[in-house]
Amino acid sequence: MESFSSKGLKIGLGIRGLIGAIVLGFISLYQPLFGAGASLMWARVLLVLAAVVYVAFSLIWDRKFLPLTNAQLIAALSLLGISIATGKTFFVALGLSVHAIWDLWHLATEKRYVPWWYAGACIYVDLAAVALILMN
Repeated sequence: MESFSSKGLKIGLGIRGLIGAIVLGFISLYQPLFGAGASLMWARVLLVLAAVVYVAFSLIWDRKFLPLTNAQLIAALSLLGISIATGKTFFVALGLSVHAIWDLWHLATEKRYVPWWYAGACIYVDLAAVALILMN
């Protein structure tokens, strides 16, 4: 049974995660995002990019997480496909919401193959992106 600790949460959601979120958020959310065609495309790219980064982390630092990270990549690609087929951004928002929960799980269980500051930054960026998508 995995133990839940506050160390990962403190680092990820603390100042390191906030600084990471500012940097990642500026890069991601600075785009003319989440409204018209080009910005919807960027939201879809963000969904898949968020999943691909975790596959890369598991390839670099701990390959035992490859099945798990590949499963979340397949889920992200599935939601991307549904979003493209239906033209609804809700599915992108759903994927980014689930990705924020994924990041929170990484912090709570202190997974070591992903930098905690990165997981924390992703939570902030994912939730900001979801808010922007749902507002439009």
